Amino acid sequence: MTQTSRRAFVGASAAALSSVALPSPLHAAAQCVTGLLPSFQPTSLTVDCASKRNFQYFRRYPDGLGLAGVVSMTFVRGGQGSYTAGNLFLFPWRKKQSNNFPAVMPLNATQFINVSPIPNATLPLDEYFLRLVLKAPWTSFIGFLVDNPFSAFDAGSDWRSNVDKLSDGKGVGISWTSQNLNGPWFGGSNWIPGTDTCGGKQWRKVIIAGLQQAAVGAC
Repeated sequence: MTQTSRRAFVGASAAALSSVALPSPLHAAAQCVTGLLPSFQPTSLTVDCASKRNFQYFRRYPDGLGLAGVVSMTFVRGGQGSYTAGNLFLFPWRKKQSNNFPAVMPLNATQFINVSPIPNATLPLDEYFLRLVLKAPWTSFIGFLVDNPFSAFDAGSDWRSNVDKLSDGKGVGISWTSQNLNGPWFGGSNWIPGTDTCGGKQWRKVIIAGLQQAAVGAC
């Protein structure tokens, strides 16, 4: 990444963060984006092969890797591939500094290339993946994070929850917050709502179902 592109990214992220220190509540009269996916109430998501592999890397190194998650809200073209609407992407970020953690980037539903994980959590993880790895328009996605299960206290917040058991028999914690991606789609809320507001409850349901697909095993 060039110094110019990094400065631009840091500047854009810093400006967004300055106005959003903590997840914001939903606006009283939520303005929800509609029409980019059929009825904006998808019943399922596709999960590309790379994301399934990245999920397995997360399981292999649970103390070293977390996962940035995004869903494409329309057809998008990235720097090295094209992706359908309603695809769930999972990409690892390093919680520990090591050069040995693996990661793969999707070229399409079945093809991928080996790359490095996001090096740390200094910058917004979902945006880092979209801007610098996938090189796709970040405004066409919603975002969240996947990690090990949260404590009961942390999982009780509006923007975090645990899934006790996926299809591989292990649980995950999901942070439904994105610092910059989710607001335009969910009435100004930084997190995907756990209520029917802007279809948030349904989105959570299909994202968890997508994680079930990813946990089945690498393709």
